[in-house]
Amino acid sequence: AITNVVSFIIKKKATDEEFQLRYISTGLLSTSELSLIQAWNEIKSYGLRTQKMFSIARTFYEEKNENEAVKLFTRLQKYESISDRMEVEIARYLSKVGDGRLSEESKHQIQKMMRVVSEIESVSDGCYNIARTVVRRNESSIVYTKEMDENIQLMMNLVDKAIQNMIDALENDDVSDDELNRSKNTENEINNFRNQLRTQNILDINAKKYEYQVSVTYMDIIIECEKMGDYIINIMEALNQASNHNS
Repeated sequence: AITNVVSFIIKKKATDEEFQLRYISTGLLSTSELSLIQAWNEIKSYGLRTQKMFSIARTFYEEKNENEAVKLFTRLQKYESISDRMEVEIARYLSKVGDGRLSEESKHQIQKMMRVVSEIESVSDGCYNIARTVVRRNESSIVYTKEMDENIQLMMNLVDKAIQNMIDALENDDVSDDELNRSKNTENEINNFRNQLRTQNILDINAKKYEYQVSVTYMDIIIECEKMGDYIINIMEALNQASNHNS
C-alpha cells in the first residue's frame, strides 16, 4: 500500500499542468504567521508557473508546425484556467487567515499578498492574450516583416527580464529600493520601446511597407507586453512597501 501512495504522490508532483496547490491545501496551520509563510510559498509557485506560461507563449509565437501549435495553445489554455483557480484559492485562503486574530503586521502582509496574487493573475492573462493574438495572426495567414519579428523578440526579452525580477523578488519576499529602481528602468525601457514602435508602425504603414491589417496583431502583441510590464511593476511596488513597512 505504501508504494501506491508514493507513486501517487510522485505522479501528482510530476505535472505542472494539473491544478494543484502545493503548500496551502491542508487548511490553516496552528498560527496565522505559519499560514502566511505557506501562502507566500504558494504565491512563489504561482509566479514560477506564470514565468513558464510566458515561455510557452514565446514558443507558440514562433511555432510554424500546425500540429505543434495546436498542442502549445491547448497547454496555454490549461495554464490559463489553472491560473484563475490559483488566484481564487490563494485569495480564499488569505481571507480565511485574515479572519483569525492577527497582528497589524500580519494584516498588512495579507493586503500586500492579495494585491500580488491579483497582479500575477493579470500577468498570466497577458500571456494568454498574446497567444490568442497569435492565433488571430495565424488564422489570417499574416507574416510579419523581419524587422517586426525582431521588434517583438526584443520586447519579449524585456518582459522576460521583468518577469525574472518579479521571480527574484518573490523568492526574497521583498524588494529593496535599488531593486525597485532597476525594475522601473526595465519598465521604462518597455514603455519607451512601445512608444517608438507605435510611431514607427504608423510611418511604415504610410510608406506601404506592409498592410494596415498586418499591423493590428503586431501592435496588439506589443501593447500586451507593455501591460504585463505594468502589472509586474505593481508587484514590485507592493513588495517594496512590504519591506519598507517591516524595516
